[in-house]
Amino acid sequence: MTKTFKIGEYAVGGKIRVSIPKTLTNIKIDILDYNNNTLVNQYIYYSFDRIRIERDLFEMTSSYWISQITDWITKNWKVELYAKTPWYNV
Repeated sequence: MTKTFKIGEYAVGGKIRVSIPKTLTNIKIDILDYNNNTLVNQYIYYSFDRIRIERDLFEMTSSYWISQITDWITKNWKVELYAKTPWYNV
């Protein structure tokens, strides 16, 4: 699943695209230019390490958008994880 956050002047480039594959093998965060969608920067994480993700995003955007992005990752990571393990009840 993929979501693009169109942030504008509060982020380097203006757009941040977050991708989580169905296999849960990694989390990819692309920092994109707002006008022509060229790649400005890219982060790839092979596990869900919220502190590391927040630290890297802190260089690119404001704390409000960091919270929005990490909350979306957390929600969708859990949805995929629970879908893959139906015996796991939380």
